[in-house]
Amino acid sequence: MKKSLLLVLVLLLVAMPAAAEIEDAVIKEQLDAQYRKLGEAHNRRDAKAIAALKTADFHSILPDGKVSDVEAMREHTKQFLQNNEPPYNIRITIQSLKVSEHKLIAIATVLQEITRTRLIEGQRRKIETSVVQDETWSKAPDGWKLKLVENVRDQKTFVDGKRVDPSKPYDPSAPPYEPPDSTSTKKP
Repeated sequence: MKKSLLLVLVLLLVAMPAAAEIEDAVIKEQLDAQYRKLGEAHNRRDAKAIAALKTADFHSILPDGKVSDVEAMREHTKQFLQNNEPPYNIRITIQSLKVSEHKLIAIATVLQEITRTRLIEGQRRKIETSVVQDETWSKAPDGWKLKLVENVRDQKTFVDGKRVDPSKPYDPSAPPYEPPDSTSTKKP
């Protein structure tokens, strides 16, 4: 009897981490589905559907440390939809995922890549951007909601294949942008 009980305990201890990994894999699939919905909502230019995938207190901490609250982020979405032509070809790849013990909070480090067309100086131009950022998701009764974007880094912007400094107005005659700490200007 003691051996059977010991064997059951050992099997439970071995199975617990495997069960947690399976739960985390399910959560990753659920977040991937939310990212697809977010991309589809952008392509439809559906600001309400985009907002529905975020918490009421959604906010972002920008690279300069400033906080953009939910209203500032709604305005950012509105401007993005107005200034760019769909399809946006939004690709979000989860690079790592940390899930809280009770599976109610998930922090995903993601690579976000977006390709779209924008009218700049009277010409339609191909814009390609990429960024790595941490995104905190909160489990709600109706699914996962995006709560926070922070630790935004490795931002790259290309216009018609040439890397540009996104902090400056577009200058088609400027040489390709090379950030001070960059060793490569390869496209995302």
